[in-house]
Amino acid sequence: MRRAEELRERTVWKSDPHTQVKHLVYRHYLQCWMAKICQTFPEATIVDAFAGPGVYTDGPPGSPVVIARSFLEHTAYQRFNRLNLICLEERPDRVEELQRQFAKLPKVPKLNISVQPPGKFAEQQRQLSARAHCGRAETPVLWVVDPFDLKSAPYSLIRQCLAGPRDEVLFTLFTNELHRFCQREGYDKTMTLYFGGTHWEAAVPQKRGRREAFAAAYQQGLTDQGLFTGGFGIRVSNQSARYHLILATHSEAGLKCWAPVTWKLDRYSGQGASAETAGAPSLFDDNSVVDRLDIALRAHAGTEQRWETLSSQAARLNHMDKHLRQCLDNLAAQGLAFRVDPVRARTAWPEGCTVRFYAPEDVGDDTV
Repeated sequence: MRRAEELRERTVWKSDPHTQVKHLVYRHYLQCWMAKICQTFPEATIVDAFAGPGVYTDGPPGSPVVIARSFLEHTAYQRFNRLNLICLEERPDRVEELQRQFAKLPKVPKLNISVQPPGKFAEQQRQLSARAHCGRAETPVLWVVDPFDLKSAPYSLIRQCLAGPRDEVLFTLFTNELHRFCQREGYDKTMTLYFGGTHWEAAVPQKRGRREAFAAAYQQGLTDQGLFTGGFGIRVSNQSARYHLILATHSEAGLKCWAPVTWKLDRYSGQGASAETAGAPSLFDDNSVVDRLDIALRAHAGTEQRWETLSSQAARLNHMDKHLRQCLDNLAAQGLAFRVDPVRARTAWPEGCTVRFYAPEDVGDDTV
């Protein structure tokens, strides 16, 4: 039975390497998200909008159980406040299986699991949002949106999930399908609804790297709406990405959680991983990895910048503070970056410091 038929006809189906890498991203991101959110706010919610049956025939747990276990097994669990986990699944047989899987987990007051009656996400989103926010718009809500097809999650629906000031979305973008079908007659309407505009069209001529171009276009659409966003390609071996995971958040703190995840799973570029590369040795010694950040820092020549500004800039380029410090070390060795405050510190680039930048021509020996 083909994969598409298995997903369509069976209650429970076999897992695949892409799924395992995707769930690894979920787990790493949840480790950070829960540590920040569940200790800060009295209540938070995660919505799994396409929950599935909660298990695969070969044993691995589905995303709803991955989320629940991430909470229950977190090292900071004792300090956590209440988390609501709301799950929606369209098919009744899979809803029943999901309930059986949750019944195997320990019941604790801190974790409120709610499996909704069978329903379609597009029809239930507003009700789910009201339930998830618990009557308070400021309640943090993380939406996990992993649909089976493009039409189930148009851009307008993703934007609805970001209506609250502390809403975030982890969305599966089907870049392989976009690559394959973007030039099919009549498909342009589907593409425009999926992207929320026609900015996807610029990616079509790029036959090499088209999948990544589609991911970049989707993220640009989110950025244009004033959101922070990150992306990560899920692939197998040396093949192109089958799909991308897209993070959309109102807070730069979300990017601070996202960047370590991507670099942990892809130590070379932080852009994508496969079942093979997720555990590969670090190749970060190749300075080309941080070229974008190095270029951005050199653009500050002639100015002083606070650490907070530089850290923010690094996060927007999907880099961590350790990458920022490496770049600053490199610039300092060339005489292009100096810490001007504080004068004394235990480390070269402590949080809160101020850095002055110079251009290469400032370093030249032109004295007479």
